[in-house]
Amino acid sequence: MIDRIRKFVFGGEREREVLNLIAEQIGIIIDTCELMKMIIERNDEAVVGDVCEAEKMGDAIRRDIMIKIHSGAFIPAIRSDFCNLAEELDEILDELEDIAVLFLLVKTIPDEIRGDFTRVAEINSRMAYQLSDAFKALQDGNLSEILLKIKISEEEVDSIKSRIYQKLKGINFGNYAEWYFFIKFVEKLINVSDLMEDAADTIQVLSVSIR
Repeated sequence: MIDRIRKFVFGGEREREVLNLIAEQIGIIIDTCELMKMIIERNDEAVVGDVCEAEKMGDAIRRDIMIKIHSGAFIPAIRSDFCNLAEELDEILDELEDIAVLFLLVKTIPDEIRGDFTRVAEINSRMAYQLSDAFKALQDGNLSEILLKIKISEEEVDSIKSRIYQKLKGINFGNYAEWYFFIKFVEKLINVSDLMEDAADTIQVLSVSIR
């Protein structure tokens, strides 16, 4: 019965087009998280432009998704959830772009917290792959185990967050502007995992809706 419902919900041409676009959105998030790891691990400013370009691509995909959904893709009961998912994925890319731009203002990451930042970037990247798995499972089933992995990953970032803020107390910043941009950089880097968990929650809502 559930398989028949999924075929009804996802089986049309417009529906498949939207699903492919959302998968493409998530693919861009995966690539951008990998770029973010390069920025943090290597102080690599050269890839900041690539992150900004990825955000533009993601924004264009979001608009295309909205047009197709409002043109009649999916049954009315779940259209808003698919719109929410596309918006949440776009917000992740917006946050990643903000982090990259802030890095240009921050310039360097103190050695005493670089390892923590690198770990957060690695977890964000892992969560992006998990988000892709969750979206695939929305169509194929067996979603609960993947959602648990995403929750565990987000909790791991939360534990690192406490350690980072403790270390920040011992770092001297040259001026208020330097401190402000660095704090915003930290907040947004940590927030990516929360945004990914939000998107995973929406996938879970969609899973319940099509049962």
